[in-house]
Amino acid sequence: MTAEYNDQGGMVLVTSLVILMILTMLGLSSVQGTSIQELIARNQRDSNLAFNAAETAIIEAENLLNALVSINYESSGNPVIYDSTSGGSIFADLSVIDPWSGPAANTAGDGRAVYIVEHVSTVVSDEDRLNLDNIGQNPNACCTQMFRIRARGLGGTDDAQVIIEAAYGKRF
Repeated sequence: MTAEYNDQGGMVLVTSLVILMILTMLGLSSVQGTSIQELIARNQRDSNLAFNAAETAIIEAENLLNALVSINYESSGNPVIYDSTSGGSIFADLSVIDPWSGPAANTAGDGRAVYIVEHVSTVVSDEDRLNLDNIGQNPNACCTQMFRIRARGLGGTDDAQVIIEAAYGKRF
């Protein structure tokens, strides 16, 4: 009987080691996949936070423009509004100027978002041109003032940034 057991030559040990190695490799690959999925989820969260911050800044800028009674090009006004028709527009060369950190930026919400308001043009529609007597409207409000709002939101880290641009028109 002893001779029968010796003929196996450690086959159970080799088989169990191979199975153990396969299970270890499966475990390591699942851990690596989980860590990659965690990074993807964290990046998605940061992106969503940045987008929501920029969207909030756009809404805040629109609310402030809606409350204005006249256009103020002063750099100390709130909000700061720049005139794009003048030669000294802050958007002349964005590679030289960082408009997000200078006096151009208006802080929104908790400071994770900033926005810049730029007066683009005055639009006179055909209805305004034909309405010579200003019937049915304020005689001082003949034209629509068009604004460009650029908002930058930051996510959970400063590496996650979203920039949104919106157009807004208002009659004064």
